[in-house]
Amino acid sequence: MSQNQNPKVWEINGISLPLDLEDAEVMERYETAFDAMADEEKTIRIDGRASGRIRAYCMLYRNLFDHLFGAGTSDKIFVGKPMSAAVHEEAYASLLDFVKAQTAASTERRNAILKKYQPNRAQKRAAAKKIRKSK
Repeated sequence: MSQNQNPKVWEINGISLPLDLEDAEVMERYETAFDAMADEEKTIRIDGRASGRIRAYCMLYRNLFDHLFGAGTSDKIFVGKPMSAAVHEEAYASLLDFVKAQTAASTERRNAILKKYQPNRAQKRAAAKKIRKSK
């Protein structure tokens, strides 16, 4: 499960999945997918057999990926992989790391733009001091 250099494409298990969280439609799909996951998680029985809970949690992650990237995506991500909580949690963690990195890059870019057009406090004080002296 590796990351490539494109901050808008999530690489996992040999497949590339575009995810631009600065696109309103993509963000809406992201929000909807996580809302559906939260609703689905409430229906998982905590009593009963451990194997059933593991399978249910794996399906949570699979359904999240299908909602987010399209039907059948989870089959591509997990082809040849066991119905293992560890495998599915690793994929989920990889997605969250990708989202965190993309969010940080977007924030950094936005801050650089703002900084370019907003003088810092020292510059503002110096400009104000010049105005006071010229009066």
